[in-house]
Amino acid sequence: MPQEVFVNSAWIGLPVGTVVGPGMIIGTNAFGTITEGVAAVAPQGTVQVAAGIYNESVEIDQPLQLHGAQYGVDARTRSGNPAEESVVQSSIDSGIFFLISSINSSSVVIDGFTIQNNTLGPGINANGAQSGFWFLNNIIQNNTIGLYLNSNGSIECLVQQNLINNNNQIGPSGGNAIYSDQGFSNALIDNNTFTNNQGTMTLIGGETTPLENVVISNNNTVSDGGIFLLTCQNISILNNNISTNTADGIFLSGGNDRITILNNILQFNTGNAINVQLDFTAVLNSNIRAKHNSIAGNTVAGLTVATGSYNNTAPNLNLDATNNWWGDPSGPNVNGGGPGTGQAIIDPDLVTLYIPFLAEDPFIPTSLITPVQRLSSSATNVYVAADRDTAVAAANLGTGTLAVEVPQFPLWSILTEFNNDNNPVFGSVPNPVIVWDATTAPGQVFGFAAATDSFTLAAAGEVLINLTAFADNAMEAQIDLVDATTNTIISTPPLGVLLLDGSMDPTPVILDFPFNWQNIRFYSIPTGPLPAGEYKVIVSFTVVNYLQYMSYPDPAGLSFVADVYTAST
Repeated sequence: MPQEVFVNSAWIGLPVGTVVGPGMIIGTNAFGTITEGVAAVAPQGTVQVAAGIYNESVEIDQPLQLHGAQYGVDARTRSGNPAEESVVQSSIDSGIFFLISSINSSSVVIDGFTIQNNTLGPGINANGAQSGFWFLNNIIQNNTIGLYLNSNGSIECLVQQNLINNNNQIGPSGGNAIYSDQGFSNALIDNNTFTNNQGTMTLIGGETTPLENVVISNNNTVSDGGIFLLTCQNISILNNNISTNTADGIFLSGGNDRITILNNILQFNTGNAINVQLDFTAVLNSNIRAKHNSIAGNTVAGLTVATGSYNNTAPNLNLDATNNWWGDPSGPNVNGGGPGTGQAIIDPDLVTLYIPFLAEDPFIPTSLITPVQRLSSSATNVYVAADRDTAVAAANLGTGTLAVEVPQFPLWSILTEFNNDNNPVFGSVPNPVIVWDATTAPGQVFGFAAATDSFTLAAAGEVLINLTAFADNAMEAQIDLVDATTNTIISTPPLGVLLLDGSMDPTPVILDFPFNWQNIRFYSIPTGPLPAGEYKVIVSFTVVNYLQYMSYPDPAGLSFVADVYTAST
């Protein structure tokens, strides 16, 4: 059995023995489906899966590595363009996509895939009798559950750098990005983004299926559903941003012991930042430490500890909520009686220690600015139409008439990058060219538009657009934001506002030099706050070519550059 096999959906149906690349032979080490590749590879071997659509369910019964087209590339930074992804989905109701099933299947790596659209179950189903699963750099979306994550804990599990989004298909335990109820221990869940799931993770332990020794760190859980723990032990929730969720940030349902909640941002959740209750079990919570967190703006309270839900009888300790920021320098408001006016602590049994508290927020918000795309005018990306609205519709859908490149007129200014442009994303993009309709005549008015590729705003934030444009003779410009999942324009001011350069009336004879030939216009704008999601930007123009004066040349043209960035905190 080969140690390395290759999979490409374009090879489905090719006869056995077909040579598809150097050293790659169909039926020996090259296959059209992932299932065939998994069956053929030697234990502890590697299955290399090319970009493509794989409509199949894959059962893994041995240790191996599955490398998708985006192997090693952080899923939180990717656009999700299907042409660049190894997309695993199913056109039949299979109920599983990746099932890790056998007693021999410990030590499985799944890295660099998009796993989506399972209407009957999880994107990845990990058996609790195994361990050593590494799920890295995957986009996991639109399943009933993102990860059904169980493990016996004999080898550490790692879930890292995944984008787990919108796993809300109706079904058992549906709506969870991560769900575990068959035993799970010795694991690190680190540097992932969770968004638009009904629940971030639900971790349920029991007497025979312990859930313990798990670190949840450095994750973005934004516009999601929060973390739910039931009968868990020794869980560390560290350095996460758990904000703007549709429920509690962290819900401790009962039977939890030795839970550490440290250095997290817990802000603007619809429920509590931390909610301690006694549900689904008669065993009280105990030995909870929640320290050095930023707790502010949560709808119900910063901390709720329900009556009879917490055991502080020795040797157990009081709930330690000292050294937190409660949204105000005066501290928390405990049971309505102060000492401060910050976030409420609701604790009828008075089991919480909250003094000392922090007088300022330990987390100074900083924006992560990420370059997305430079949109440079060319004959391959600018659509031309009779008016701007029609051009926008064409660019939005990628169908219509493309503009043509026209010669540079000697008097025109040239838009060009600096000789040593060192922007790692934008620096290699070609300079803009002058474009126009296929015909040029005096008095013409045309609409032009171009759209970026779709891009992911993985966490709540905003989009920044910088536009530089030149037109002969005059122009109106507009920048629009589009929901890329529906191709719906969602602009609100200051987006969607016409920017003006010169008279848009083509009929008067303009006698004043330079006839708008020398105007270069620039404009920068942030969109304002946006939820996580898929977006694209459209820049559009109405451009006027004035009537010709005497025998003066009467060229027409448009060139522009639009740089698009995302900003998230």
